[in-house]
Amino acid sequence: MTTSYKLEAIKELRAQKKLDREAEAEALAEARKTAEVAHQANLARIAAKQARVASGEPAPEPAPEPEPAPEAKAEEEAPEPKAEAPKKKAPAKKKTAKAKKSK
Repeated sequence: MTTSYKLEAIKELRAQKKLDREAEAEALAEARKTAEVAHQANLARIAAKQARVASGEPAPEPAPEPEPAPEAKAEEEAPEPKAEAPKKKAPAKKKTAKAKKSK
């Protein structure tokens, strides 16, 4: 038989899972809504472009990309030199003891 505190824990877990599922459903609905808005905007952009092509208008000039600041250019062209790693010492030679001869 189960005890009352175990039954309470099960009830709380079920309630928490229900809340989690509702929150997940809301997040999914919001993501779908955002994706649909982006899709509609894309379709409108494509329709405008097709209308422009059908009417024979020339394509609009692309906007020039802003050039980076001179300070940013200098940083990109001359990266900082790396500090040299200290040279490793040669491993110390082990002293070997001569074996004693037994008589």
